[in-house]
Amino acid sequence: MIAALGKALRFSLRSIVALVAAALVLWAFYWVLSRPWRRTPLGPNQIELSVLHWGENNEDAIVAALVRDFEAQNPDIRIKRNNVGQAAIVNTKLQTSFAAGDPPDIFYLGYEKTADFGSKGLLADLQELIDEDIRQGHPTVDLDDYFPASLDTFRFDAEKQIVGQGKLIALPKDFTTVGFYYNIDLLRRAGVEPPPPDGWTWNEFHDAAQKVARLPDCYGADFATWEAMIRIWLWTHGERLAEPDWLTFHLDDPGLRAALRELQDWFHNEKRTLVSAKTQLETGLEPFLAGNVGFAGPFGRWKVPTYRLIKDFAWDFTPMPHAAGKPPVNGLLTAAWAIARDTPHRDAAWRFVKYMNSVRGQTRMCEAGLAIPVLRSVAYSDAFKQEGMRPANWKAYLDAAEVARVIDWPVDPKYLHQLRVRLEDIYKQDKPVDRAMDLVAKDWRNNAEQRRHQLAYTDVGWTNVTLAVAGPIALILAIIAWRWWVRRARGIAFQEEVAGTLMISPWLIGFAAFMAFPVVMSLLLSFMHWSGMAPLTSAQWVGFDNFRNLAQDEAFRHSLRITAYYALLAVPSGQLIALFAALLLSREWRTIGFFRAAWYLPSVLAGVGMAIMWKWVFHHDYGLLNAILEPIWIFSDHPPRWLEKDAQTWAVPAFAIINIWSMGGAMMVYLAGIKGIPKHLYEAADIDGAVGWHKFVNVTLPMLSPVILFNVVIAIITSFQVFTQAYVMTGGGPGDASMFYVVSLYNRAFDLHEMGYASAMAWLLLVIILVLTGMLMWGSKKFVYYEALK
Repeated sequence: MIAALGKALRFSLRSIVALVAAALVLWAFYWVLSRPWRRTPLGPNQIELSVLHWGENNEDAIVAALVRDFEAQNPDIRIKRNNVGQAAIVNTKLQTSFAAGDPPDIFYLGYEKTADFGSKGLLADLQELIDEDIRQGHPTVDLDDYFPASLDTFRFDAEKQIVGQGKLIALPKDFTTVGFYYNIDLLRRAGVEPPPPDGWTWNEFHDAAQKVARLPDCYGADFATWEAMIRIWLWTHGERLAEPDWLTFHLDDPGLRAALRELQDWFHNEKRTLVSAKTQLETGLEPFLAGNVGFAGPFGRWKVPTYRLIKDFAWDFTPMPHAAGKPPVNGLLTAAWAIARDTPHRDAAWRFVKYMNSVRGQTRMCEAGLAIPVLRSVAYSDAFKQEGMRPANWKAYLDAAEVARVIDWPVDPKYLHQLRVRLEDIYKQDKPVDRAMDLVAKDWRNNAEQRRHQLAYTDVGWTNVTLAVAGPIALILAIIAWRWWVRRARGIAFQEEVAGTLMISPWLIGFAAFMAFPVVMSLLLSFMHWSGMAPLTSAQWVGFDNFRNLAQDEAFRHSLRITAYYALLAVPSGQLIALFAALLLSREWRTIGFFRAAWYLPSVLAGVGMAIMWKWVFHHDYGLLNAILEPIWIFSDHPPRWLEKDAQTWAVPAFAIINIWSMGGAMMVYLAGIKGIPKHLYEAADIDGAVGWHKFVNVTLPMLSPVILFNVVIAIITSFQVFTQAYVMTGGGPGDASMFYVVSLYNRAFDLHEMGYASAMAWLLLVIILVLTGMLMWGSKKFVYYEALK
């Protein structure tokens, strides 16, 4: 009776748990799938526009207020606004949404993306909308009120592939020119006169920075070395990187290389003239706020809200210096409102863009102090001047706009990436300018050659490709199904097979849709050229060109070399330390459970959080590791600048050290293996007179050899897939010092928009791992002892 009652109770409990679990799953599906119906429904004849943008709290509040005003004036339109915070995230979202064929109706477009988006025909021609307004007598945009360079930044000639002319594919919303913010009090202490408000030379800047640097614990300037700032630096010296078509380059010009070398000398050959070339975007630090830096720049208007919080010293703004004998010049950093070409609500989207760029919209945007209005009528009004607030020299921004040039970049984003890598080599690692520029020139010539070859590629015939892939798969599945039907079981065995198949069918469907299909798709893409920002129908067939280009790609070979170097360091060191820890933790002490948990815990902590922690541990000035090494380091004047100037030598060893931190998983596997070794083997060794080391070599290692093989194979596979730490800590830099294979693959796919090339890299990585694993398995026959097989 009691047994039956207990059995019934257990059955009821299992039933309740199953019902609760099923209810939770169904509720989760309902909550997600019913989201569209839970939103406030659109009114009669009302449409919804999706708007994607970035911006900090001040800008977000202003955009939100303008959206509410627009909706109040246009009750037939509802705005679905999405602020993702950072421009990089907007670009990622745009890439996936355009590829899926469902882009936002309206979005921010950065100046550096004009050629990239314009060449793919993804954006509406706003000049057509302006002309249409004029024909119909509707209020429209007064282009004469815009700063010319701001409009030219978003003009693109698709035929010539040139920025600065052609269709107007976006409408600038604001902009900034650049210059230097300076500490008035610190300059006075150094005996330096404030820079003239209407312009000065680099010689004057250099002299002032050196005088400030002579003060105790002070630096002359915080100098940003972003690609755009280096281009402006070159313009102020009368030099340029390339012609507008980006087919003719000037990287060999002696004047250009001399200008780059001059700035390099300021960084590395003069004491405290310039702060480290590592930017604030990378370190999260603002040296100017500390009060011991004379100048900060080249920066734009976006610094003003932060600097207005300074209470300890007075500051102001001065325009960009220029070389003696050269005219003043500047560059325009701007963002714009763009409309997706295929939006079903083009007219409504245009109404929204016109409102955001109206005098009211531009005046409201002035309140944040982040940028300069694109309308001259607002820029020269009291709304922008903001009398009584810093900077006092507000007119310097507008004067610079009159001589500003368009900062154009080519269609292929590889140009920008390759330049960035070599500039980091020069300014962060102090490598020779000539060598760096020779590499850029070689890369850019290869880009131009590949650009010419792409003209010969043909569109993919997806019908034929689908038949070629789906046909054999369908035939194989049909044969498997037929053989199963012929040999099927009968009676209850057949029912069990069907029930089992139905039980695993959700997994089979998920595997086919989310694993098998992407794998097959990536194999097909490895023979194609596809940007990932347009539908797959735009892909072009390239045959084996992606694999041939890999063989000639120095960046690919470099990423493979440093990944192999990392594996040579990380695998042996990590396995030795994990085995040593397992031997220590195999002892049965009272508190051993705590130590085992402490060793294992780091291996399950969030990778991004740990990467941020390690970034500070390896910081050359404030890092814990260098603070420990400083008193005992005897090999040079100071410990390594792990991820900066000495990165070419020390970046990979640094990541190998980080790998040791996460050896807890391997340690637990070794510990389980050690616990599984029969005790009588150790007893026999004791009888034979063996002691510690002999027991380890003759008993522990042979019995543990299958576990060692397993851990080594897993370690090699993971070492070739290192990504999170390198991507978060360095992004593959400085230069290409930590451009591991998978970081390079990611960069190709999502930054350079070369999905086909990245797919080829992925399949080659699979082959490399298979070969290495096969070699290990073949070699293990002589060294691995399997007790059950002896």
